Amino acid sequence: MTAPIPFTFGIPLLPRACARHWPRIEALLHLTLTSVLSQTDPYFRVILMGHDRPEALPDDPRLTFVKADWSAEAVRADNRDRGRKAHAVNQLVLENGGGLLMFLDADDWIEVNLVEAARSMIGPDHVGGLIETGFAADFQTLRAAPLPDPGVFPGAFHRICGSSAVFQVRPGDPDPLRGDPYPVLHQHHRLVETAKAQGAELARLPVEGSYVINTSDNHSEVHGPYTDWRRTFTDAVNRVGFPIDDAFAARFGLGLDQLRAASRQSFFRN
Repeated sequence: MTAPIPFTFGIPLLPRACARHWPRIEALLHLTLTSVLSQTDPYFRVILMGHDRPEALPDDPRLTFVKADWSAEAVRADNRDRGRKAHAVNQLVLENGGGLLMFLDADDWIEVNLVEAARSMIGPDHVGGLIETGFAADFQTLRAAPLPDPGVFPGAFHRICGSSAVFQVRPGDPDPLRGDPYPVLHQHHRLVETAKAQGAELARLPVEGSYVINTSDNHSEVHGPYTDWRRTFTDAVNRVGFPIDDAFAARFGLGLDQLRAASRQSFFRN
């Protein structure tokens, strides 16, 4: 039996020194890891890269924490810290033989069949795969809205959420883009245009993502010039959206009671 192509999730984690409320960061990360570890295809690994090792990480041999070897920097609107950690994870994947690589923000959720779908849909002619539809899920109100939606965000899911692409890394390929696509295709909101300009092909993945919002300092826009847009977007999600239920949560490997408990604990609600 042929071994499956390696699949790596890379999760950059905000520095504790830059967090407004570190226990909330840990609670959000726990939900993300629960979602990842619920995959129907169990053959993957997770590289969590940060300045600070969270407490109570799942005891799973597929999960590795890698400590960032540079000083923590203040959160910026251009999300420099996340980008630097993502590039470091990308280099680790290159050094370990490549495979499929998905960067996942430390608060977003993925459908339980994502790894299975990526392995079946991303072929030798593809530089990666793309999630085009999904949801925005409000962590405080536990309401979700579909994306795209003309009343919330009219663009495709990948234009707003960085947890939306799987790259195929092939060290040693004579085509630099096929060998290491992430440095060229790392801007998720321009992924389709950039790939087209390079003559590269992306597989469309038959899964949906969940872009988790209202998580405070996990989103770079709350620190820079997009603060007003972020507030307007969150309001639209809650106006157009629906209450998250058990069936919705289960699509992402989670439970409604689990989400409620994490939200209450993070925002000190009774």
